[in-house]
Amino acid sequence: MLGKEAYAAQVEWTDPISCNYKIRFEPKKYDAARVLNTADFVFATRRIPFFPMSEAYVQYGASGVDAYQEACSRHADLLTSLPLVDLPGLEAYRDLKIEQLKDWCDFEAALLHGRFGDTAALRTFEPSAAHCSRYVDALEGETDIRRVWRELVVSHCQDNSEPERCRADFYSAEGQLDEAERIKRDVLTYGWQKCSTPYLKTGNSVSQKAASMEARLVNTFRKRFRMLRAPCAD
Repeated sequence: MLGKEAYAAQVEWTDPISCNYKIRFEPKKYDAARVLNTADFVFATRRIPFFPMSEAYVQYGASGVDAYQEACSRHADLLTSLPLVDLPGLEAYRDLKIEQLKDWCDFEAALLHGRFGDTAALRTFEPSAAHCSRYVDALEGETDIRRVWRELVVSHCQDNSEPERCRADFYSAEGQLDEAERIKRDVLTYGWQKCSTPYLKTGNSVSQKAASMEARLVNTFRKRFRMLRAPCAD
């Protein structure tokens, strides 16, 4: 006679720190694809990539903005349509991750526009608009960009292990043929981007809520399925 294990289905996955897991479950009760999708989603495995990064689209020039936004739409479709096991709180967590994705993509698209010279687009990222407008004003020539740049250099370098060297590296742009370009790039990245980052839903209190929901789902998943972990890779 066949033992009960002969009727058990199994899925495997690897978490972000290269630990391998296996789950056995009753195939008449659970669909294998849904179980694996849920493990990937809850444990944030590599099979579901992180939110799209705009840096990968800089090389395409202005058309890179449209390509990036298309990538964001595909990622949203993936999260929306992913078949999952019915776990308490999972759909609310899915909704929150999609909300974070939209916020992230709005920010990255604005940054991409800024890199291509459309600085007015930086104001479209509303969460940081009231807090980081001084950098946009400087980029648009409404205020003295050099003064803003020197102030952000001092602020950025003050926590550096070698603050004087840090400042010297920035100030080396002065007198160079590409001085204006380098100053604008610094004001965009070390100014607006750094100022805006704390207002992202992937880094503020919303991310804390997401982490709490994820922890509860991990616990629920572990109770629902018998998980076996193989030794993690070095």
